[in-house]
This record gives sequence, structure tokens and C-alpha cells, in this order.
Amino acid sequence: MTHQYDDPGEQLLPRLRAWRRHNIHIGLSPRASPFWSGLLYREPRGAVTEYARLFDTALLHCDCRCPPDPALLSRMSGQAGEDFAWTLFIDGEQMIYRFPYGHPDRKKRGEVNPHFLDPCRIAETFIPLLRLPETSVRVVLLKIGNIGRTEALDFDGFLRGLLRCLDALPPAYRYAVENGTSRFILPEYLASLRQRNIIHVPAPAPLLDAVRVPGALASDPCVLRSACLAMEEEGEEWMAFHETVRLCLGEEKTLYAYLTDGEAAASPRASRGTGVRRLTRLLA
Repeated sequence: MTHQYDDPGEQLLPRLRAWRRHNIHIGLSPRASPFWSGLLYREPRGAVTEYARLFDTALLHCDCRCPPDPALLSRMSGQAGEDFAWTLFIDGEQMIYRFPYGHPDRKKRGEVNPHFLDPCRIAETFIPLLRLPETSVRVVLLKIGNIGRTEALDFDGFLRGLLRCLDALPPAYRYAVENGTSRFILPEYLASLRQRNIIHVPAPAPLLDAVRVPGALASDPCVLRSACLAMEEEGEEWMAFHETVRLCLGEEKTLYAYLTDGEAAASPRASRGTGVRRLTRLLA
């Protein structure tokens, strides 16, 4: 006889549905991590239909150098269903100010990126995906890398460049920005995003400090990326997640929360069920 909760996903599903009734939408990132196979997914690498059985939103990673195949996304969207919400997560070369010294192109190593926040190159990455009629993209999230303190680019120059980029992007879509330079998260910066209806996404490290910045969660919907499943339970990452949820519930806002998969928890000291146990407790 099969126990009612032999499938961990069946235990999680009522909790996920309850959270969705309050407009709290949970997704895993990356969606197709093999870590969850045999735990939440019954098929290898978490087929879209298996993922959508539990979750109703997902991040779709879009590297500017190698964007996703629109045909593949179309098939994935058909499998997930019309109510499934995708967030396009755009990073890569257009999102970094200076090329890393380990860049594969030797000519670019350590050089300032001349195409930093280039709206034309960014749009080329995701516009073909958004034109798919089957795809329900709720948010286009731009992840901007950290800008070192020794760089010549100051806050004013950064803000001008960012706003020029945002103003030049196609206006039909909802945008979000995750800014990896914490010293640039100033009231003027947040106000400029609010004026343009841009979602500010708190940067993950340290996440608790980021969500406590006044005005950091002023948008509706809110978007959060959290590594809490890879962290010790009840730590600061968990506190940041719960503070964000409480604020969104209190102000009746929608939240899209993307949680790192449990791969980082699958260390020699952790059992294979660590990620599932933490996800279960997080949603309790």
C-alpha cells in the first residue's frame, strides 16, 4: 500500500496552493536541476509538466551571448499551461561594467565593457521570446553585476546610464532590476525606478539588509531571489524571505519568489532530502 506522502510533491502541493491564494507564487531556480529528480520530479531533470504540477512560476535564464531558442520556449510554455508565469532573467555581458580577467576572449579581459547596459543588445536577447503568443511573461528581470569601488563610474553616471537603458527598452513589458552594487541603492535610485514602474529586486547578498532598505519592496508585484534552501534553517536568508512575505501579505501585494535549488545543500554533510525538508519547513 502506498503511503499518502510517499511523493514529497503531493505533500507540498496543498501548501503551495494555499500560498497562491494569497498571491505568493513560489518557484525553484534553476527549474531543471537534477537535484530534485526522484524527490519532487518523477522524470529525469524535472520535465516542465512535472514542474508545473507543483509550481506556477519559473525563471528563464537569458544569457545575452546565448539566448534561449524561441521554439523550445514555445514548447515549454505549452506544457506548463496558460496560467503559468515566466520571468525572463537576463544577465551576461551587457550586464557587467568590466569584463572579468578570466573572460574567454583574451582581448576583453579586464577591459571596461563598451556595451554595458546597451538597450539594443539587451532587447535583441528577449524580444523574440516575448513575441511568442503561447508565452506568459510577467516580468523581464535585468541582473546588473557589482561595480567595484575603484571604478571611475560613480552613482550619478551609473544612474544616468541605467535610466537611459530602461527608457529605450520596449515599453510594453514590465521590467525589474537587480542591482548588485549595494552602495548605489539610494533613495534617488529607488525613486527613479518607481517613477518608471520598474520593480526593484533586492540583491541576494546580504538579502536581509537588502529587503530592509526603505522602499525596497514598494512595487507590486514584488520579486525576490533567495538562496534560503541552501542555507541553514532560521538564518538571515530565511528571515529575509519571511519578512518579504509578511510585507506582501500585509499590503496585499503579489510576490514572485524564486528559491535556489537544494544542490548547495547536497553536500557530504547533508542528506539528499535536505532541500525538500527545508522547502517543506519554509512553506509551513
